[in-house]
Amino acid sequence: MHTRETVRSRREEYAEATHEALLDSAALCFFESGFGPTSLDHVAQRARVTKGAIYHHFASKRDLFLAVLERQQERSVETIAGAVAGAADAWEGITAALDAFLVTISDPFYQRLCWVEGPSALGFEDWWACGERYEIEVIRRLLGRAVQARVLVVDDVDMLAHVLFGAVSAGVLGMARSEEPFVERERFRTVMLAVMAGLMKGDQPA
Repeated sequence: MHTRETVRSRREEYAEATHEALLDSAALCFFESGFGPTSLDHVAQRARVTKGAIYHHFASKRDLFLAVLERQQERSVETIAGAVAGAADAWEGITAALDAFLVTISDPFYQRLCWVEGPSALGFEDWWACGERYEIEVIRRLLGRAVQARVLVVDDVDMLAHVLFGAVSAGVLGMARSEEPFVERERFRTVMLAVMAGLMKGDQPA
C-alpha cells in the first residue's frame, strides 16, 4: 500500500526529472539555434513532454534560459572550486582557478550559452548580475585567501574582485569573438597572471 509520503516523493522525483530534462533540452536548443529562434515547442518536443510542462516549471522562455545559464554557472564554479581545493598556497590557488576557468570557457557549449546568447537573451544588466552572483564570490574567496596569507597587497578586496570580474568578462568576450580563440586565451592568461603577480608580495613562479 502506498503512503501519502511515497506518492509525494514519487511526484517530486518525477518533477525533478522533468525539470532536468527541460534544462537539458533547452540547453541544446539554445546552443544549436540561439535564444531568439528557439521555440518552446521545440524544447518540449526534444524533452518528450508537453508544452504545458514547460509552463509548469518556467514562466517564460527567458526564465527557462536563465535557469539553463545558472546551471552552467554552478557547474563552472564547482569545477573551479575543485581545482583550487588541492592548491598548496594562495598563488597556486589563483593559477589553478584561472586555468580551470579558461578550460571551462573554452568549451563551445559554455561559451555560446553564457557569453554569446546570455547578453541578448537576458539583457546586459541581468546577464551581468548572473555572472556576479556566481563568479565574483569565487574571485573574492581567492583574494581573501591571499589576504589571510599576507601575500596580497590591496586594501579593498571587494572592489578588486569587481575589477577582476570585469577584466575576466572582457577577456572571455574577446575570445568568443576571435577567429583564434586559443591564441586569445593564452594572451589573456599571460596578462592576468602578470596583473596578479604585480599585486602579490614576493616573487611568484611563472
